[in-house]
Amino acid sequence: GQRARGNRPSSRGKNVSVIGALSLKGVIAQVSLLGAIDGLTFEAFIAQRLVPQLWPGAFVLMDNCSIHKGAEIRALIEQAGATLIYLPRYSPDFSPIENAWSKIKQILRSIKARNYPDLALALESAFNQISLENIRNWFSHCCYRISLE
Repeated sequence: GQRARGNRPSSRGKNVSVIGALSLKGVIAQVSLLGAIDGLTFEAFIAQRLVPQLWPGAFVLMDNCSIHKGAEIRALIEQAGATLIYLPRYSPDFSPIENAWSKIKQILRSIKARNYPDLALALESAFNQISLENIRNWFSHCCYRISLE
């Protein structure tokens, strides 16, 4: 074999945070931003990006991260006719979006974006590469019964 060679940055860039939401219909909401996400930012994502895509009878699964538990989050989701379910602590095996993050990170590694504008485009491309079949398989893998009706 031959020695592997490649370039990588010698310094870390700025922190980029990504929030996303999946349904059996596809990726229904996503946003990326520079810096960390706090409770107000997450609440804005719920109100402006997620809730408009929800439908009566939908279920919203979230882990127990503290920013997911803002006072308005449950109210916003339930006003849309959806039900909010918090997953048990330390249970990423029940979270289909964890599989999506894995695929997205794999795609981002291959694109090798080195600045935020390029990374934002790479993220959009990565989300677009998530197929309905991927999503159905991730929900099944996480032990959710799915119906395509």
